[in-house]
Amino acid sequence: MATFTPIDLTLRPVASTRILGIDPGTQVVGFGCLEWAGGNEASGRGEPGARPLAMRGSNVVRASGSSGDAGVRLVGAGVLRLGKRGAELTARLLSLSEQFVSVVAELAPTEVAIEEAFFGKSVQAALRIGEARGVVLTESARAGLAVHQFAPARIKRCVAGHGAARKESVASMLQQLLPELSAAGSAPLPADATDALAVAWTRLEQLRSPLLAPSGPGRGRARAAPGARTLGN
Repeated sequence: MATFTPIDLTLRPVASTRILGIDPGTQVVGFGCLEWAGGNEASGRGEPGARPLAMRGSNVVRASGSSGDAGVRLVGAGVLRLGKRGAELTARLLSLSEQFVSVVAELAPTEVAIEEAFFGKSVQAALRIGEARGVVLTESARAGLAVHQFAPARIKRCVAGHGAARKESVASMLQQLLPELSAAGSAPLPADATDALAVAWTRLEQLRSPLLAPSGPGRGRARAAPGARTLGN
């Protein structure tokens, strides 16, 4: 997984919403975190103050400036590697739990966005991904973070304008939305991390546009467990 070290990059001292997008899997899990400076009222959380934060590692890209979308910035993105296909599933899920907790502690998101479960071509693969989703949902609830879930077609439509868009089209559009991804010297993101950023962007657009708001109370959101600890900014 990623390693984290403090550097002179300091987040702006403003109330904001941080969305941690997750692309679930049982071997590789993508994550991508976006910060929206105008999101304090929408999230109900967020406190002024600076937090030095940085990440390094071959599986991580770091933000180095403002994004092309006013008020939105890339905090970080990368992948969690859980082990080879032959490794015991229980060991991989335990690794996911530990690494996810570490990412939450370092990135301090105010909420989590994750792709909804879908069967696709393989029911067996869907069941395995569902087990990974369960770990993310559980640890998010333990941390007191609301979880917002989105169907794959909705994510593609939100980012690329078409529910059947190819992964390449989604990645290309994200580079336009987040110039940090294509900045000189930036290592290309793994596809899983790009997918996670697309999930986070979908939640961002939901927050910014009432037209994309859920149609019913509680839809697309998992409630935190009673008494769960809430991470601060």
